[in-house]
Amino acid sequence: MRHAESYLFHVGRFLPALLLCLFLLTAMSATAGVVVGLPPDSGAGNCFPFGCSYNAEYQQVYNSGQFSGTITITDLEFYNTMYNSSATAMNTGTWTIDLSTTAADSNTISSTYASNIGADNTQVFSGNLSQAWAFGDTLEIVLTTPFTYNPLNGNLLMDVVGSGITQPGGGIYFDVNSTDSAFTRVFCPNGVACSPGSVDTGYGLVTGFDGGTSGVPEPSTEALFGLGVAALGLVRRRLSR
Repeated sequence: MRHAESYLFHVGRFLPALLLCLFLLTAMSATAGVVVGLPPDSGAGNCFPFGCSYNAEYQQVYNSGQFSGTITITDLEFYNTMYNSSATAMNTGTWTIDLSTTAADSNTISSTYASNIGADNTQVFSGNLSQAWAFGDTLEIVLTTPFTYNPLNGNLLMDVVGSGITQPGGGIYFDVNSTDSAFTRVFCPNGVACSPGSVDTGYGLVTGFDGGTSGVPEPSTEALFGLGVAALGLVRRRLSR
């Protein structure tokens, strides 16, 4: 009985630390981030389609090789770190964003918007992004409908349509990359609805994708098992003293 009580006592002592380790590992494995287009062009930026009065359709295709595995995208991020236009507020209006898996890539994307949209096209956001702004801020768009993307099925297409967009706080120039084959965009040069659009090969907004990913083995099995074994070993060593 004494031995059992001692064992339970030592397990109780180390249980909080073990639970903390399990919690941290679970939190680390629950989300993962992918940023496409780094490093951004120095001292440059572009305001299409979020940073100025862009009332038209905009598409950007991301090559599948930028993703290590399936990812359930829960939010998009765009960065304003290279060009300071002294803007004080994000634009106001309505942006509708769709994501889909597409056969189009940086070299084959069509200037006809509809031709690039994949069969699994999903509206992931529609709303206003108005907010205060300062140089260095990140535009984070939390998706109302997460999108699960598997790079084995094709490339990723982002389709954005802006309507009623005005820029009360000035234009914001988000980070871009003009030398990376990771993406290509189709856009309306004047920010006014056009058909067809203009293709800008190898140019696009640096984009962050956050969400759960299965691209790398998660520690929830092997690592957590190892932690359990280590903890039990520690308790046994304590009991043998």
